[in-house]
Amino acid sequence: MPVDFPSIQDQVRQWGEKAPRLIQDQQQRRTEALACLAEASGKIELLGETVAQSMALNPGLRCAAPAGEMLLSRRPLPETPPVYTVLAADGSQINPDRHARVEFCVINVGAFAIYPGQALPSRELKSSRLLSPDELYTVNGLVTEEFVALSRDLSERSFLAELACDAPHPLVTLTDGPLELFWERESRGIEEFRRLFEKYLTELRRLSELGAVTAGYVDKPASDLVVRMLELTQLGDLRQAGKPKGRPWIGLTDTGLFRDALAPGERSALFAIRSPAAQSFTGELALYFFYLNVGMETRPYLARVELPGWVASDPPAVDLLHAALVSQSRVLGARPYPYALHRAHEVAVVPLVEKEQLEQMLVAEMLRRGLPVGEKSNKQTAKDGQGRTRYKG
Repeated sequence: MPVDFPSIQDQVRQWGEKAPRLIQDQQQRRTEALACLAEASGKIELLGETVAQSMALNPGLRCAAPAGEMLLSRRPLPETPPVYTVLAADGSQINPDRHARVEFCVINVGAFAIYPGQALPSRELKSSRLLSPDELYTVNGLVTEEFVALSRDLSERSFLAELACDAPHPLVTLTDGPLELFWERESRGIEEFRRLFEKYLTELRRLSELGAVTAGYVDKPASDLVVRMLELTQLGDLRQAGKPKGRPWIGLTDTGLFRDALAPGERSALFAIRSPAAQSFTGELALYFFYLNVGMETRPYLARVELPGWVASDPPAVDLLHAALVSQSRVLGARPYPYALHRAHEVAVVPLVEKEQLEQMLVAEMLRRGLPVGEKSNKQTAKDGQGRTRYKG
């Protein structure tokens, strides 16, 4: 049923009446936060201590921390190397569906390799894995979408590490989204989750051993890691960190903070990530990030780039990553996004017709073996009658 536009029209008008005040408030918060950033830039050690104290008092806090560079740093676009390699991977999945005739799960990873400055053609690669029947269940029952997402993230890293073994150097490996992983608190005690996460860390270490400059690219980020860090300096009681009373600039994002501070091609200072999830990434795997303006003079566009400790501690590696991302993003013109990641996504996506074909193959295999096959749910049958064009996995 479509939206009841006549009844919502007044709400739209009210929304519009409140919008100017919201924008004005955000501009005021940004002005205050930028002044705080300028003041804190000369007190990096003290700020780091404040973050550490706040994390100790508030274990669930997630924010940035200084990483050695001046907070107001604006790093210009480095010279692009004449020769390098970019490997990008993206994943999609078919989640188990209790409404289908048979429950199954597929992890599909697409990769794209491009070799700027080299006489090598770009390549599309794919890795598809059907989870076996005994992999579909944890101690809590049928695997959740959260579990499948973690499996997909692991598969992306594994595929990149496999391809990196024979890739020419210098080598940049990219995935879409953060390196930091999140899952619900109740899932953390499940053995299957811990096992997958340890494998994820192992694959990151493999990429380090292979000398890959690894990063996660977050398009149109909405996080406020730096803003939260700055808010800590405004608190008289650090126990309020992250709570409503301790959020004077709530609603202000990091991209709102930096949007006019970075020229096209420039990156911000490096920051460390402090969070419960990030605590599992230690040593060379410790998580860092910077903001990067991949846009144009008339249309700035900021992305957040997450990188592990072995890259963050190597300035030439950070420069290579910086230059490669800007170069890749400019391929798509006015809508900048790393070209290799875009192509990897195209390879990975699973059309609805292929999901249905896989289901038919599994049903046929079970029938061939004389095994019982369930029926599609009445709810799904009714939905199918309305028509669908793609699988939302």
